[in-house]
Amino acid sequence: MVISFNTSGLQQQDAMTWTDPRSGDVAAVKVEQGKPFPGEWLQDQGALRRGFAGMYAESGCLIEVDLVNLGGVTAVRQLVKLPIPNQPDGQVFMASFTLAKTPDYAQLMYIAREQGMTGAREAALMAHVGFDNWVMPHPFDPSLQTRLPFHRGDDPAYDAAVDPAFAALPDNWN
Repeated sequence: MVISFNTSGLQQQDAMTWTDPRSGDVAAVKVEQGKPFPGEWLQDQGALRRGFAGMYAESGCLIEVDLVNLGGVTAVRQLVKLPIPNQPDGQVFMASFTLAKTPDYAQLMYIAREQGMTGAREAALMAHVGFDNWVMPHPFDPSLQTRLPFHRGDDPAYDAAVDPAFAALPDNWN
């Protein structure tokens, strides 16, 4: 299975792993045999969301999961937060795309560890919604207990609240 992506600025570690020398972030491709999850999840968005939320509950917390078109193939896009291994605090965020084709499946992952000053979004939102309203039931399975809580800062409803000065800056895609 061939998966390619723009690796400009990244340093190749092995055949399937690259790191960003500026941040230490990791991009990786993993190819495995078999099914990554039950196929019926693709037909039922609720089952997809509950299934992935449960899959990550013990290790961290699923933030988002959706079906997307990636190069003409249906892919599952996920965003997960996990505790930094062997650290008392801090989080790692993993964004991934999973593509399943018989007999294999592939995952394209980007893993970014918190560093430097963190929590600006959380502090601004907590001041707005209040401490008592910060942690919320998981939106994909309200009865689910996850290792890391789902909180207002994870809620994509707040993503549109971008600083107008930042939004007014010119795009930098080239």
